[in-house]
Amino acid sequence: MINTSPYRWVKIKNGIGQVAIVTLAVAANENNKNDILEYYAGAGFTSQGSIEEVPVDGYESWKIAVRNGLSYGLSLARGFWKVSIYKIEGRAFIDTNPTVAGYTPFRAFCSQIGLQLEDDKIEMLEQFVDSSWTKPYKELIPDFFNLTFTEYVPENDLGNR
Repeated sequence: MINTSPYRWVKIKNGIGQVAIVTLAVAANENNKNDILEYYAGAGFTSQGSIEEVPVDGYESWKIAVRNGLSYGLSLARGFWKVSIYKIEGRAFIDTNPTVAGYTPFRAFCSQIGLQLEDDKIEMLEQFVDSSWTKPYKELIPDFFNLTFTEYVPENDLGNR
């Protein structure tokens, strides 16, 4: 296991703050495959203005986006990896949307394995993240491979949101 310190991604563009905090661990996987393991245990929404932590049940749009971001990162990496996700934190609808929640673990993964991306690729990805803030607000699921979105349709999202 490498580092399990929280990784924070923060960006402010055109007066819009974007932030998410992820705690994950990355280890080489000798099973010749990539694995994403999720161990969420947060309380979700607790009070206005407070940081929300993804719970076991709910926040499905964030969880899907996290898997999408990590799948993209794993596709760029050499070798096989096991990524264990312990926490995703943010403030829904204010600073954190699914795309921000998915981009942050991608960045954390790259940081932990020492994967350096070209500046133009980072700029392209961050423009994609910026474009996820639409008015009126729509909950969009990012596809980091094609830089497209699909609108999230909650089926049985048990979260408080």
